[in-house]
Amino acid sequence: MTGVRIMEDVSTCLLATRDPSLIDAVSASALALGTSVTVVGDREELRASWSAAAVRLVGVDLAARAAEMSDRGGRTWVVGRASAELFTASAELGAPALALPQSSSQLAEVLTLGREPEPTATVVAFYGGSGGVGASSLTVATALLAARRGTRVAAIELAECGGGLDLLMGLEAAPGVRWNELGDASGELGRLEEQLVTGNGVSLLAMGRESVARPTRSALGAVLRSLGRSQDLIVVDAGDGHRLEWLGAVQPVVVVAAHVRGVAAARMAAGQRTPTGASLLVRTGPGASLPPEAVAQALGLPLLGRIRHDRAVAQLAAAGAGIVDSPARRFRRDVNSVLDGLLA
Repeated sequence: MTGVRIMEDVSTCLLATRDPSLIDAVSASALALGTSVTVVGDREELRASWSAAAVRLVGVDLAARAAEMSDRGGRTWVVGRASAELFTASAELGAPALALPQSSSQLAEVLTLGREPEPTATVVAFYGGSGGVGASSLTVATALLAARRGTRVAAIELAECGGGLDLLMGLEAAPGVRWNELGDASGELGRLEEQLVTGNGVSLLAMGRESVARPTRSALGAVLRSLGRSQDLIVVDAGDGHRLEWLGAVQPVVVVAAHVRGVAAARMAAGQRTPTGASLLVRTGPGASLPPEAVAQALGLPLLGRIRHDRAVAQLAAAGAGIVDSPARRFRRDVNSVLDGLLA
């Protein structure tokens, strides 16, 4: 079965069969095309993998099982040797038949339909080591300043009580998909960035306020795969960090206030959710004047940088203006320095 990858996560092409000769035939085409196929051989695997597959190939031996699926449309083909059983199964599923070896060239075309490039975007997640440290403003500022550099960037909100990144960007009335429409998504989402709220060069997936959106792990994975193929950078407002493990390959950045209570809270939370590879961003200002290096030493984390208090940020946000506009010079300078470190 050379050329076929059997994975826990569903690949873009699903092959449902127990027939070794059919597996070998599809394997040969997959190997030649440099694509991957997930092979399933029983009802439970088929049910778990069906909806997420971009392309489905069903052998005659599992056609009756596939007929039980509620969503039988889309890119589904029945594949096998030319026989009466093949065409009966095709009629039962309402899917075209690929008779092998006669339809080998068509099989190759079908296999390439589901091939998608691997996600290549850098994913950065800001999360609070304690409350009120401004992870949302950092997410927005980082995305906006990255876009000004010509970076293709998306921002994702995972903080359920964060108030809305679209509000912070002045895009609350802008059209586009939000989490309340994607919370149960799975599989492949196509070019998602074309459907999102967009402003100032940033594609934004916000929580929305019509209902409490709690995206599932599969929904977040689908979003990251889609945006990871079209963007250079994805910046995530991860709230308190409890979904960090869902993000996969991510650069986690814990944000901590430079006062004793902030450091103590971050130390209490560190054993529960500080992921491998996390770096530290220290917020300083009135009442938060501990040296950033001392905070980093106390938490045992590498120091990415510091963000100094800039009262212009709150004023700009309250006015619905861009929080990295001219008055917020100190904040903009500090976030640009952080961005340099993240993209180095």
